[in-house]
Amino acid sequence: MQDFGWYAVPESFKVYLKVDIDVAANRAFNDPDRKETESFKTLEEQKQDLIKRFNLENERYFKLYNVHKEDLSNYDYVCDTSHITQEEVANKIIEEYKKWLSN
Repeated sequence: MQDFGWYAVPESFKVYLKVDIDVAANRAFNDPDRKETESFKTLEEQKQDLIKRFNLENERYFKLYNVHKEDLSNYDYVCDTSHITQEEVANKIIEEYKKWLSN
């Protein structure tokens, strides 16, 4: 899920972190820190909740600001985090940010 920084600060380096929905659901379902606030019994319930929240957020952004946050052309760098570590994500963002600065 993304924030609104790409729209609010247009001159910034804008990153979109995407993840396969099945990977996202698995990560969320198995995250012990989420168990206090979410009580899904199955991975499929978790997945459907993520899809529902994503769609509601998209609708809200469009109603309020007339923008589609999932439009990848809004971002300077799109990183698929599905099958890489957090450290690899950070390194890729730093690498792309340095390229962006030099332009």
